[in-house]
Amino acid sequence: MPEADWKEVAVAKQAERASKIPKEWLIQPELMPSEETLDVQDFPHTSGLLTPEELEITESTASTVVAKIASGEWTSVQVLLATCKRAAIAQQLINCLTEIYFDKALSRAKELDEYFKKEGKVIGPLHGLPISFKDQFNLKGVDTSVGYIAWCNKPASEDSTIVHLLVKAGAVPFVKTNIPATLMMGESVNNVFGRTRNPRNRDLTTGGSSGGESALISFRGSFIGVGTDIGGSIRHPCSFTGLYGLRPSHGRVSYQKVANTFLGQEAVRSCAGPMCRSVDDIKLFMKSLAAQKPWLYDPQSVPLPWREELEVLPEKLCFGFGMGDGRVMPTPPLKRAMEMTKAALLAAGHGVIEFIPTEHIEAADIIYKMWSADGGEEFQRDTDASREPLHPQLESWLGHSANVKPMTVFETWQNQQRRATLQTKWLERWQATKELTGTGRPIDGLIMPSTPFPAIRHDGGYPHHWGALSPLLDLTTGVFPVTKVDLEKDVVPADWKPISELDEKVTKYYGNPKNHENALVGLAVIARRLEEEKVAAMMGEITKCLQAS
Repeated sequence: MPEADWKEVAVAKQAERASKIPKEWLIQPELMPSEETLDVQDFPHTSGLLTPEELEITESTASTVVAKIASGEWTSVQVLLATCKRAAIAQQLINCLTEIYFDKALSRAKELDEYFKKEGKVIGPLHGLPISFKDQFNLKGVDTSVGYIAWCNKPASEDSTIVHLLVKAGAVPFVKTNIPATLMMGESVNNVFGRTRNPRNRDLTTGGSSGGESALISFRGSFIGVGTDIGGSIRHPCSFTGLYGLRPSHGRVSYQKVANTFLGQEAVRSCAGPMCRSVDDIKLFMKSLAAQKPWLYDPQSVPLPWREELEVLPEKLCFGFGMGDGRVMPTPPLKRAMEMTKAALLAAGHGVIEFIPTEHIEAADIIYKMWSADGGEEFQRDTDASREPLHPQLESWLGHSANVKPMTVFETWQNQQRRATLQTKWLERWQATKELTGTGRPIDGLIMPSTPFPAIRHDGGYPHHWGALSPLLDLTTGVFPVTKVDLEKDVVPADWKPISELDEKVTKYYGNPKNHENALVGLAVIARRLEEEKVAAMMGEITKCLQAS
């Protein structure tokens, strides 16, 4: 396909998307913020485009929405229209949507209202709740392009299993959201739909690969979004945009019939999980999905119901405190967030011990070899099909010009054995903390940043991140908001000294807080495999402690 042809595909896809926004929801030129206006987070309030009722609805949590629909205070149609309107405004300001599903969503919402009117009850725990999906999940009748030109104009013939199960629970799919082509980049930009921008500073990214989701939810254009994570793709966007997120262990959330890259690569697995505005919404999503018994539909789903008893935490918890990995330290905003969290936990009577995850250094080497084992053959095939270029970051990593040598089968096996050895080492060190916690138990969770830096400028790349441990070892991991970048507090100290060459590179990359102005800052809490209930409960307790402090 000549260059002109692939660009024509992109133009047509963007025009199709624009045509699905109702004319009455278009931002008129006199109201449209200039390009110099970087912070558009409050535009729904200041523009007057949303009514007080629409603002109230869209700024509620998912848990509040389903409760008000179940009580009859709000209708499904009322909630959907307010949400679609705000999502349409988000799209015009920050380019976060790919496929718009408003018409089918409205038909679904009307059906739910008719059922409620006739039966006097809801059909399930998510009755009437609009849910957005990262553009990996199939919605019957629309494309799942994953940012590839060659995958456009091939509508899905059926829903992904998770979409089917959430609809059974009462949810209303209404949009899909932007990602980077290949899914393997820390920013959501592709040749089909362009670049997603951060609503609090449009010069900044919202992360990747679930960056369209984090942008939309942060702007209050969705209540719960479904993202995926193989290297940080839920954790990084949530930490960049002030959201709660959960990267569950493999099998806890169905991944069946989901479009993906690295198909057949099973040494490290991508996992689907919720991105939202409260811990209660994490629980709502996970409980509602588990109640549908996904293991009866998806053979790779773990037959494990939501175990509410595991949400009951001991009175005193003890957390590991991972200030860096022994080679790179957090930049000032992340260090401050860590200290704030530590102080809040100690004030509430919990314990904190140092636990530097030095295993990350080897984990990062192992996981990058897993991702590049094919020498970039898959990425090259799917961009060559349309002759579109890979993003420069991806081209330099796994494009034709990178000349990456594929690993042999034996080399792949050896690398996978390194992972198994590291899993044992990690578990043994975790268990050994029992002698240090004072609770008679090993640490309950490990708190650390998911990246050393806050949201970054577009096309900045990632010189380093701490996203490898959780997917490589399949550790349940949650993300919670803490603070925002402070222009006065978050400067690099004059007496700062790097602990390594890479640490110096990362800190210089951060530069100063003005490079990250208005960025929100979150942290991760890591537990063991299949501890989703405990992680949700710990996020709730950490949030309570932060709010009290």
